[in-house]
Amino acid sequence: MINRIVQLVLLAFLVLGWDTTTFGPKFVSSFIISTSSSNHHRHHYPTPSSSQSTTASRPTHTLRLYATNKNRKKKASNTPQPAQFEYQELRAQFTTMLNQKIRPKMLSIEKRNELETYLTKVLLNRPSPIQLKSLGDDSARVLYGQWTLVFSSEAATLGDLPRDATVQLIMKEDYKCDYKLTFEKTLGLKSITAKSTYMIDSSPLNPGLVTFIYQDITTDVFGFKNFPVGTFGLLKGRANYVESIWFDGVIWIERGYNPDGVEFFNVYLKDEDDDNWQK
Repeated sequence: MINRIVQLVLLAFLVLGWDTTTFGPKFVSSFIISTSSSNHHRHHYPTPSSSQSTTASRPTHTLRLYATNKNRKKKASNTPQPAQFEYQELRAQFTTMLNQKIRPKMLSIEKRNELETYLTKVLLNRPSPIQLKSLGDDSARVLYGQWTLVFSSEAATLGDLPRDATVQLIMKEDYKCDYKLTFEKTLGLKSITAKSTYMIDSSPLNPGLVTFIYQDITTDVFGFKNFPVGTFGLLKGRANYVESIWFDGVIWIERGYNPDGVEFFNVYLKDEDDDNWQK
């Protein structure tokens, strides 16, 4: 996913005639790698379908057993969940970062290591509260909203983006999505938006894998909103992926691998106060 972001930014600077060498050779290499890889190992992305639940009458001789099990579940719910402290710290700190516009690249090494330690403990000890194979149920309603990338592990290529870059996934109805980059201080370039469609894999092979297909890509350059850039037409129809590995409706964690095969994680936080995501 991040390589595609780098690709969009680099193309924008090339079209505008800006010097891309200011981002360093690693930035350019990320673009080359992302355009050469096509993820051919992805095979099956079934269209999500809403699950139907049925309620059957319960025999009277099982009522006592059901009540006992229900009480056991109630008692078990009072037991602290694994990695509760780490989860609460992640949620609190990510919320602060979102509200104060602290982007992943702005973090110190110490803070990055702290958050990565918490993240690792949550992933190892706390199963995804919402089953990944169910993300596509009810027309993927659980994904609706605006999601902001608040953290990326050290191995990710996020460091190749401008310091002020904000990455957002705006998930909409009818399997539509805006994949958006906004900039606070990058001269002239305010935003890049890739309007996409998406589908979700509910199979046992890649449950929760979200596939995005670019449709129209526009930019806000020097105040000219929805300014089409012809070069981006080369990207139309190309696919991008978010490999979901953990989801609770507020925190969405993606796993990926860099060109050297090193695993990394991206964390998206839902902006629960933003009601403009449907526009």
